[in-house]
Amino acid sequence: MKKIGSLMFLFFISFCSVVQAASIRIEAAADKPQLGLGESVTVVVRVIGDDDFEIEGQPKVNTPQGLELINAFAGGRQSSSNMSIVNGQTQFNKNVVQTYNYQFSPQKEGVLLIPSIEVKVNGQTFQSNPVKIEVDEKFRGRRNANPIPGRPQFPSGFDDEDIPGFGQGFGGQGEEEEDVFSQLLRQRQRLFDQLNRSGGLPNTVPPGQLPSRQLDINTNESFFVWIDVDKKEVYEGEQITANWYIYTKGNLESLDRVKFPDLKGFWKEIIEEVPSLQFTRELVNGVVYQKALLASHALFPIKAGTAVIDEFRVKGRTRSLTQNGWGQPTDSTKVSKRLSIKVLPLPLEGRTPQFSGAVGSYRVTLNTEEANYPAHQPFSIKVRFEGLGNAKLIDLPNISWPEGLEVYDTKSDSKFFKDGQSFKEFEILVIPRKEGPLEIPTMTFTYYDSAQKKYVSQNTEPLKLNITAGSAQAQGSANVSNGNSPAQASQSYIPLPILEWPQSSFQWSILALPVYLFMALMVFLGTLASFLRQFKMIKQEMTFSEMIESRVKKLEAQKDFKLISVNAVNLIYLLGAQLAGVKKADQEWSALTQEIPLQFQKKYLEKLNQLFDYFQLLGFSPEDIRNKLVQQKPLQNQVMLLKKLSLEIAEESKAE
Repeated sequence: MKKIGSLMFLFFISFCSVVQAASIRIEAAADKPQLGLGESVTVVVRVIGDDDFEIEGQPKVNTPQGLELINAFAGGRQSSSNMSIVNGQTQFNKNVVQTYNYQFSPQKEGVLLIPSIEVKVNGQTFQSNPVKIEVDEKFRGRRNANPIPGRPQFPSGFDDEDIPGFGQGFGGQGEEEEDVFSQLLRQRQRLFDQLNRSGGLPNTVPPGQLPSRQLDINTNESFFVWIDVDKKEVYEGEQITANWYIYTKGNLESLDRVKFPDLKGFWKEIIEEVPSLQFTRELVNGVVYQKALLASHALFPIKAGTAVIDEFRVKGRTRSLTQNGWGQPTDSTKVSKRLSIKVLPLPLEGRTPQFSGAVGSYRVTLNTEEANYPAHQPFSIKVRFEGLGNAKLIDLPNISWPEGLEVYDTKSDSKFFKDGQSFKEFEILVIPRKEGPLEIPTMTFTYYDSAQKKYVSQNTEPLKLNITAGSAQAQGSANVSNGNSPAQASQSYIPLPILEWPQSSFQWSILALPVYLFMALMVFLGTLASFLRQFKMIKQEMTFSEMIESRVKKLEAQKDFKLISVNAVNLIYLLGAQLAGVKKADQEWSALTQEIPLQFQKKYLEKLNQLFDYFQLLGFSPEDIRNKLVQQKPLQNQVMLLKKLSLEIAEESKAE
């Protein structure tokens, strides 16, 4: 009887332990709370109870700004129990632990706080402690600075990722298949960390050695457009160098310049508009970005006040690197910020009548090719301005021409260079009418030096020439065309012999009149036929099929990837415009496709979009991505598909 009573007592105690609510606590810890940029940290959440429990759903993790969640997986559940009898009393102890692992990649340096992680257990919500991590280059390479309870630690020189049996959970207690999965996962993570540390490009400079800058941007964006200017306060006509860059964290597959800045209020000179993007790596707010120049312009404000550099708008498609490789493509449109430039008026103090608006630093020369010229024959005098600034704005100052020198024509040539240097050269065609010494007097040129903040005047040296004897018969034939070169002008002034027709001995006869009339009629008919042929050629427009044939031949003749991309995209735009019924495709591709009738969209749009994406990617991608693209989809096959589709649409247009 006593034995039965003891068993019933033990059953009652066990029953009470089951129905009693389990005591639950949540712990969170980082395996490496101090790390370098590009490394990863694993936060382990442990749900601990003194009895079995049920977890509803997945823990709720709020990823803070500056961290990217790259992997998450549940660990195994471990359970242990024991019974002890102390002073005749029986005690039952049970411990149940469920683990969750969250792997983060820091996107910037600094102190980052992972907020409490919520877990719903047995219908109640519990929260873990927040976890703080520090990201700095000085912590790079540190291992397990803060050991996680239950996870074995290894001395320096050992790699716990390669130790057999260290798999599921933190005690090597997982099943064999789970352990194999964990090993594969860690191997993949090591590769991901290597790519992440190098910004997605292997064998490149580590982030600690990259140029770094702080910008007012959101580092969670896949890419952004930024404008750099060398100065924000200038004088009228003073040069500003503006560079537009694109920054991207992922792989940029395509890029479309939706709108270039209008740049109203500026005279602009193109320094560089790149045909293809050349990426370098840079740290922005502690995050590794790929950076490429979009365009570089020299801007010269026209008037005093506030001039605004408006937005550069681009549309791009990017893929971000994830734990499982490259993620899904994302299309987004980004704009650069508007930038205000303060333009100061040029001072009145020191300004001379010879000032024509030139701002910068210049030198002026006046010369001729020779020192001796014959009278009544044309030759050229050259006035050249060159230096730092926009010489294109310079006007020719007044020159006091000596008596006996006639000025017939003036033309100019100018150019702006990438380094900010420029020149403008005036070529003045003159004809001397007197023999003897000829002196071109000093010419004064004034410009405003923005570096010295004052007006600077330069005087040319007097030009001394000697005019020799020449033929006066050329005097009456001095008529120089603006389009002639100096050599041609000189030839037009060579004296020509005076020819006199001898008196004809031909006696007019009535029989000669029909011959002349017949010849005149033949000339008239020939001229009329030629005119009609030319008129027909002018009026005849190239058909759409002929345009397609011409574009396809041009595409097939190209060998360079960039030229193939440009010609293919132009051809696709032509096809889209034909289907949309517009004469000119000057809008964005997505806007153009919306104008295509529904029946043509169903029939052609999917193929056109695929080809458009392919050739856009072919032209803009880095070499390694482009090689992979061509390997997956051979270029020759894509060109043939585009040709076939072009001919099909051309036949469709004929049928209409």
